[in-house]
Amino acid sequence: MHDDLKLGRRQKRILKRKLKRIAGDVVAVIVGAGMFVGLFIAWANEPMPDWSEYIEENHIGMVQVEGSDTWLTQEEYEQMCKERDAYKAAEQAEEQSYYNAILQSTETPVPTTTAAIGSLDWDADDSYRLAKIAMAEAEGEDTEGKALVILVVLNRVWSDDFPDTIEGVITEDTQFAAYENGRYDRVEPDADCYQALEMVQVEHWNESLGATYFERTTDETTWHNTTLKKLFTHGNHTFYTEE
Repeated sequence: MHDDLKLGRRQKRILKRKLKRIAGDVVAVIVGAGMFVGLFIAWANEPMPDWSEYIEENHIGMVQVEGSDTWLTQEEYEQMCKERDAYKAAEQAEEQSYYNAILQSTETPVPTTTAAIGSLDWDADDSYRLAKIAMAEAEGEDTEGKALVILVVLNRVWSDDFPDTIEGVITEDTQFAAYENGRYDRVEPDADCYQALEMVQVEHWNESLGATYFERTTDETTWHNTTLKKLFTHGNHTFYTEE
């Protein structure tokens, strides 16, 4: 019995030691969990980093506009492309409508001023040449100013003193400064040039008074203002005819 009593006490001591170890482990787990929860709460309460400046500086998800330093979002870039394409389409449609009206015109020319309009029967190539010389010589002028340059070419075609073709008049040596200096070859006519051409060919507008020469208006003495008869000034050009 004495041995049984000693054994029971020993078991109790062992059990107590085990319980202490278990309690210590539980406390350690609880403390560790508490620290983890505290760290998680502290991290969760930290403000999220602002990546917008980094994204903007490095153009992440953006598209560079060709030929410039401008960057746009994909949505902005697509909208810009749509607007650009719509503008080009509208501009081309406007130019084409003027061009078609000129090519389809079959009306008989009639006198509209003291200078009667001659033949208006020319092909698409000559229409282009007339619009091109208007652009080269009178880009900064209004529509009537461009039409007057066209009429100077036509007045020469209708005259016995100059070549009898539109191409021949425009390319004649030393006659048109814009052709001589190469500007004629570099420019392309805009919508206003075709509008001026339509005024002449379709609407039969002619207020040129038969002018066969013009020059940029100046107060200086020139061959034009000392040799020819001045008719009128329109915009930055003065128009003449031979005496």
